[in-house]
Amino acid sequence: MSTLLVLDTSPRQDSVSRQLTRKFVSEWTTSNPNGTVLHQDIGVNPPAHLDDELIDALRRNPETINQYQSKAINASDTAIEEMALADMIVIGAPMHNFTITGPLRTWIDHVARPGKTFGYGENGPEGLLNDKPVYILSTRGGQYGDGDPDQPHPADFQSGYLRHIFGFMGIQSLSIIAANGMDMGDEPRAAGIDEAERKIEAIFAA
Repeated sequence: MSTLLVLDTSPRQDSVSRQLTRKFVSEWTTSNPNGTVLHQDIGVNPPAHLDDELIDALRRNPETINQYQSKAINASDTAIEEMALADMIVIGAPMHNFTITGPLRTWIDHVARPGKTFGYGENGPEGLLNDKPVYILSTRGGQYGDGDPDQPHPADFQSGYLRHIFGFMGIQSLSIIAANGMDMGDEPRAAGIDEAERKIEAIFAA
């Protein structure tokens, strides 16, 4: 039985990225009627920002931890377990100030943990997660391309970072589906959404 992990990272309930994750889940569920969907709304319920106590808990594993640290460790462990369990991951990721949202950045701080999702060997860093398809549904106010690593847009600091950090944890199969023009008027907005939805449909049409 297949498992899909869904992350919504927009703080807005009416965001286009949420519209696209719903579209993705609908297409995936049609193709996997007996599958399981795990959903985390970190846009509304983000993990706590790392501070000195949480760095101690997540990075240095103190022998004695307080309730605040214990809660963060449990949430981080659960997030990592869901990543490991999932056969596919989809992330609704609005481009905020040319990069990722604050909640998504904080979630990454909680799942990128030494000894859990990455380590260091004789040849340097090693990802500890098994590779799997990850789809980033990126909504963009302007025209910033489709995240093509061979033709990157100079203002797109989102795509390269997400490819690198997921690759650092062992997940290399990451694809960007971009909806451009969200703040450029009705026609570009509709065209951007339509293009992204068609690309989502194409994933499951094969």
